[in-house]
Amino acid sequence: MIEKLKAMNFWQFFRYVVVGGLNTLLSLAVYYLGLGWLQLPYQAASALSVGVGILVGFKAHGALVFKSEGSFVRYVLIWTTIYLGNILLIALVRDVTGDYWAPVILLPVTTMLAYVLLKRFSFKQ
Repeated sequence: MIEKLKAMNFWQFFRYVVVGGLNTLLSLAVYYLGLGWLQLPYQAASALSVGVGILVGFKAHGALVFKSEGSFVRYVLIWTTIYLGNILLIALVRDVTGDYWAPVILLPVTTMLAYVLLKRFSFKQ
């Protein structure tokens, strides 16, 4: 039973990484588009990218990763919290990394935090 649960969690996390990776690529493209082409400050570019990520990610995470309808309100609240934390972390590291690399360097923290929060609060089974 425990082995089956571990295997299930491994594959769920694997699916999360794949779906999240694609969503992250889309979100980063929007972030860089906001910084470069639209000349937005990093806070606004990040907010725009999170908004796009929320719209695409909710259905993808629910259907492909967690196999649950989930709570959109909780999903938005979780990503809003992660966005605010990410902005604070970007502010701390951007002098060293620059605005373009800061979100990439912070991805492991964001990925793990989002997985745990989404699984426990938005897509509870």
